[in-house]
Amino acid sequence: MRRLLTPMVLIFFAALVFSCSKGGKTIGVAQSSQQLIAGQWSLQQEKVVQYVNGKVQSDTSYNSSANNIARLQFNKDGTFHSISLYSTGPIGGNLSAAGVTTADSTAGVFSFAGTNFNVSAPIAGLGSSSFAFGTLTNNTNPAVFSPVTNTIKVTELTANRLTLHTENIYILVSSGTSQTYKNECDYYFSR
Repeated sequence: MRRLLTPMVLIFFAALVFSCSKGGKTIGVAQSSQQLIAGQWSLQQEKVVQYVNGKVQSDTSYNSSANNIARLQFNKDGTFHSISLYSTGPIGGNLSAAGVTTADSTAGVFSFAGTNFNVSAPIAGLGSSSFAFGTLTNNTNPAVFSPVTNTIKVTELTANRLTLHTENIYILVSSGTSQTYKNECDYYFSR
């Protein structure tokens, strides 16, 4: 009976592992998926939750539109770049006629180490919402930002969908007051 028990337990655990990876989704993406992530991705939606000193200050979802776009390019050589553009008016050849326009771009390197995913710079999002500072200062007392942690995780990766979750924690000191900010962002990309 013992001889049958060991193979049965191994088969059970193997079935459990394979059943958890249905639908082509990969949670905690393995290094072999670096080839799958390569290419251009268009941001469809971004959800941003900002905490100040542990309390929710804002919880906002942004959707892409003709006036609000973001793209992310992962290259096979391990580099990436991201861009975003937001305008309150039509985006055309003359940006000055479009009202308020903001643009953001970042570039860096990315890597997979086991199931860990890392990028060397934040990813530009819809409305440039990667870091929402929330405090204005005058020129005599400039704000001081001190990064605490910056994490990113691939929560879904298929041939046509990429979902990223980021958490950025930093301390803002302004006019002698210190506040801890935490921004959680979920990025929903498609090809």
